[in-house]
Amino acid sequence: MGNFTKIVTATMLILVVSIVIFVARINYADRQSKSAPIDPLVNEAIAQARALQKIGKLKEAFVIFEKYAEQGYPDAMFYAAKSYARGWGVKPDLEKAREISLKAVQYGFSYRGETAYGLGRLFQLSRGPDCNSFAVRWFKKALRWNYKKASMQLAFHYERGLGVEQDIKQARAYYEIAVRAGHEQAMLTYARMLKEGRYGIVPEPERAFELSKRAMISLASKARGGSGSAAKQLGRIYRKGKLVPVDLKLARKWLLRSARLGSTGGMHDLARLMLYDPQNKSENDEALAWLRLASKQGHGGAMTALGRFHLKEEYGLKQSGAVDWFLKAVSLEHAGAMEELARLHEQGILITQNHAEAIRLARRGSELGHSGSKTLLKKLLDAQPGVKNPLKGS
Repeated sequence: MGNFTKIVTATMLILVVSIVIFVARINYADRQSKSAPIDPLVNEAIAQARALQKIGKLKEAFVIFEKYAEQGYPDAMFYAAKSYARGWGVKPDLEKAREISLKAVQYGFSYRGETAYGLGRLFQLSRGPDCNSFAVRWFKKALRWNYKKASMQLAFHYERGLGVEQDIKQARAYYEIAVRAGHEQAMLTYARMLKEGRYGIVPEPERAFELSKRAMISLASKARGGSGSAAKQLGRIYRKGKLVPVDLKLARKWLLRSARLGSTGGMHDLARLMLYDPQNKSENDEALAWLRLASKQGHGGAMTALGRFHLKEEYGLKQSGAVDWFLKAVSLEHAGAMEELARLHEQGILITQNHAEAIRLARRGSELGHSGSKTLLKKLLDAQPGVKNPLKGS
């Protein structure tokens, strides 16, 4: 290892240690919280509701969560908020999810850190110029409350300069924390950064290989143990081929396992892979069934995909069904659906022509970082007479 590499490694270690010390210093203050009520019967009811969720009885589970959330039990609040955020057994309502989470996070309970993390994710999807800043604050609180997954999101914000000044050294420090915590997605994302030498950093191909190998071994173990999320990640790795050679056979194997384990993302990705070969129509119906199941369980990407297929009248679907799917996905803050619905409003296709609504939807999608929405917004603003386009340079 060269001297320069040693210096970089030492610098990163110092940054990581500094963050850990900072977290330790403020942990005591953050532990000051309301005491959660304790009732074994309520705990048993919540456990039963979680069991109902696992067998697909989402509405029945939600009724139980909401009942005890209203009575002030933070565990029930946590699951009720999650249900509202993902549309599990109830109409998706991100504002309601945030409202309940803000109440739950006041309590000192086992999911406090994860609740703070959820709030950060909700602010990432929220409107307004300061939402990314609020997201960062909640992710920092989640990390203080020992929810290490938040370090991955903090790395992302510092890497992209969202809600904070871009700081690649700080981003790398948070990636290191996530890696130490065993977060596979952080290992993979960080590995790509090191492999490609992004942002002018010195490429570290050996470290990148070590991280990606470690992540894939861990994911395979978790997937075999019943983790749909881990199986989904493996499927995506083999499908994309950025860290390993593309292998669609292995991608399909892992995505099928993920879908069967209940991962809505796995269902969506499996369906898209099945539809990848236009010459093979034998799996079209099965693929659409997976998309509908993922949509039923609140996956915005699956809803948007179905809307697009309806719009283009692919796979025997009728164009008239497109708008409903886009509206459902928009309610879940899916930026791709915002772009599609904005285009329909602008052109007056299947829906009332409304230029102002088209701009509103495109702007919202743009705020969420969606490139298609940004392009559309620029086009719409350029076409608006007498209005200066703020996206243009001076």
